[in-house]
Amino acid sequence: MIPNFPKFKKIELTDKKDIEKFTSEFPPYSDFNFTSFWVWDINRERMLSNLNGNLVVCFTDYLTGELFFSFFGTNKIEQTIRSIIDFAKKTKVSPVLRFISEEIAKNLPNSDFCIEEDRDNFDYIFSTSQLSNFEGAKYKTKRHEVNKFLALYSNVVFESENLTNQILHGHIINLLQKWTVKKELNSGTENLDFESEKKALYRILQMENENVLIFTCFINNNLVGFEIDEILPYKYAIAHFSKVDPLYKGVNVFLNMKLSQYLKNIGIEFCNWEQDLGIENLRKSKMSYHPINLLKKYKVSIVDK
Repeated sequence: MIPNFPKFKKIELTDKKDIEKFTSEFPPYSDFNFTSFWVWDINRERMLSNLNGNLVVCFTDYLTGELFFSFFGTNKIEQTIRSIIDFAKKTKVSPVLRFISEEIAKNLPNSDFCIEEDRDNFDYIFSTSQLSNFEGAKYKTKRHEVNKFLALYSNVVFESENLTNQILHGHIINLLQKWTVKKELNSGTENLDFESEKKALYRILQMENENVLIFTCFINNNLVGFEIDEILPYKYAIAHFSKVDPLYKGVNVFLNMKLSQYLKNIGIEFCNWEQDLGIENLRKSKMSYHPINLLKKYKVSIVDK
């Protein structure tokens, strides 16, 4: 059970149903997805509390590990914000709340609160129908990349598996290691924490969740790309991890197309590709697929008077 504020508890696998009671009626913001909660809590520092019927979370920054507070819900919003910020000051945590959803931010008076768009943490929402065939002028380049890739690697095999495939885990870890070495040699990686991502990937591979699937591309029994997605309610999916071998140019576009075809065929209309964390190359890549929506998040603090 999640305790009442200001008491907190560490996140456990058994908290899934309790967390989803707070989040189920809202759009699928990636940060409040339980799987994301769990796998990125690599240092066991994230904690939960209940305030005015809202879910309060002590998060750790994905890149820096810095602690900060957020909350999810629409009950007694102003009172909730003031209580959390007062507590943050007492505990020497930043008094700026982050990951605040648009549903909360739009109901706040600008005279009392400083409300700032957090563009680096907007979630990218894509149409599986659009990505499944890359039709239209805006996807001309993507179609060309797929055709060029298939001309070189016509023997590529796309498959879906569940999390219990232990042999596949070894292939995934090996690909991540290769990807990491190549990226660490690239000065454009912009402070990505590869060790943290590896730990988070290990955590998701150890989960027991039949709604989490692994999608793979093999060429000559060599894994050249994978993505781990979770099937959510209301015709949504969320992409938790995605990696490809950069030696196989175009495999990322092919993987996204085939995965979208799979999701569309099982009735999934939208996929959340999470945020870009302000990483320029990642933002450029995600925007090139033309998201149909961005789930906006905000930073909120109290105006000094």
